[in-house]
Amino acid sequence: MNYRWITAGAIIALALLAGGASYLCFHHTMSVSAGQNHDSLMWVRHEFKLSGEKLSKVEALHEAYESVCAEHCIAIAEARAELKHLQDAKAAPVDIETAAAKAKAVDARCIASTEAHIKEVATLIGGDEGRRYLSIVLPRVLMFDHSGPASLDLHSTTTSAHDIPAGK
Repeated sequence: MNYRWITAGAIIALALLAGGASYLCFHHTMSVSAGQNHDSLMWVRHEFKLSGEKLSKVEALHEAYESVCAEHCIAIAEARAELKHLQDAKAAPVDIETAAAKAKAVDARCIASTEAHIKEVATLIGGDEGRRYLSIVLPRVLMFDHSGPASLDLHSTTTSAHDIPAGK
């Protein structure tokens, strides 16, 4: 009879050990934002077979655009926060419409800027591969809803970087 409890305890201990080991093996402790840059560049490198000088130029272009993207994210977050504040305060409809138009304009500016960046990357990649890059990435940008930062590696984002203004 005591062996049943010992056996049950051993099975539970093994199950917990296996669960813990699989958690450590399959869940990365790296934050989503820290891995995005590396993942997207790795995807571009492998998918379009880039190396050497071309890869270095694409990496430099991508790194230079990160600050532009961050500025857009801050502007989008602030515009959305202002719109939400006005809606919550039941402000005058004209003020809400003005804030909504501003938020829409900030979103459009981000999309236009990102589209230009993607076209620069495609030009750097060049030829058929550059056109293929455009055909894969550009439709995502045109349908982008600003629910979080865009991801060049085509993973959908689950963050909400645009919902709360940075530094607030």
